[in-house]
Amino acid sequence: MPRQSKPFFREQTKSWYCSVNGKQYPLGKDKAKAFEAFYELMRGRAELKSAKSTLYELTQSYLDWCEKNRKPGTYDNHRKYLKSLIESVGKRLRVADLKKHHLTKWLEGKDWGPTSQHDAVSVVKRAYNWAMEEGYIAYNPIAQVKKAPKKRRDIFYSSEQWALIRQHAKGPLIDLLDFLWSTGCRPQEVRVLEASHVHGDVVIFSLDESKGEKHQRVLFLTAEPLAIIQRLAAKYPSGPLFRNKYGRPWTKDAIKCAMTRISKKVGFRVIAYGARHGYATNALLNGVDPISVSHLMGHRSPAMVAKVYSHLAQNHEFLRQQAVKATNAT
Repeated sequence: MPRQSKPFFREQTKSWYCSVNGKQYPLGKDKAKAFEAFYELMRGRAELKSAKSTLYELTQSYLDWCEKNRKPGTYDNHRKYLKSLIESVGKRLRVADLKKHHLTKWLEGKDWGPTSQHDAVSVVKRAYNWAMEEGYIAYNPIAQVKKAPKKRRDIFYSSEQWALIRQHAKGPLIDLLDFLWSTGCRPQEVRVLEASHVHGDVVIFSLDESKGEKHQRVLFLTAEPLAIIQRLAAKYPSGPLFRNKYGRPWTKDAIKCAMTRISKKVGFRVIAYGARHGYATNALLNGVDPISVSHLMGHRSPAMVAKVYSHLAQNHEFLRQQAVKATNAT
């Protein structure tokens, strides 16, 4: 993405200037007025250069590109947020006129949590960044808008809690939960897993199917998850392996509904992602080093493991055992 010009102060003239495409523009001596003039200049340039005069037109062009170049789930997610924004600001708002207060009013009208608000603003900013990359606009009016911090999903379960969760699962859901717990894979990975991904005792997702699309995702299967996969592959040689009692592939919403029903029965919140956190927690407690855990979970760096599983710092018995190992004491 091209770097945006910013006003700068020249000591010898005691004045503010900005440089755009190699040409300098004087903005005056008063800082506040200089920045106001700068933004007006950039706004005018954006409107003159823009082939998409309204925000609605820009979002439609961006979504057309997104549909052709991104995964269906990404397109649907971006379409949902951009459609909602247009419903809030209207179809006549010009590209350069979108301000922070528009986003604030939009988000205040929704009952979205911190993570959804973060994602919503991210999508809008991504659309504007795309427009700059494509040359439709010269200035991004919301570049400095900050996103709400995401709410961390630190839910994890002890072996006893997971046994209780599993006790209230029925039918094909049991296989799905057992596979999540024994592999630490992401729920979205288990939903798209097919027999073609299985190579002996490993599951390999291609680059375009892996999170981030930079590295292949590999799952190493122990005896229990391998047995589940082999049984389901014989039943479903093509298409997703994990399906509900009607033979339809599990969807994100269907899994969420199933977890909600179990939550009411066990008395605590149950999410599918908690199995992944439980897998990592148990691995660390069992002495697996953080680097190995990060690779088993598909992370490129152990930094993510350290950040997400910092709750182990509250486990004094575990830390006591690590202290003994660190000093080779008895």
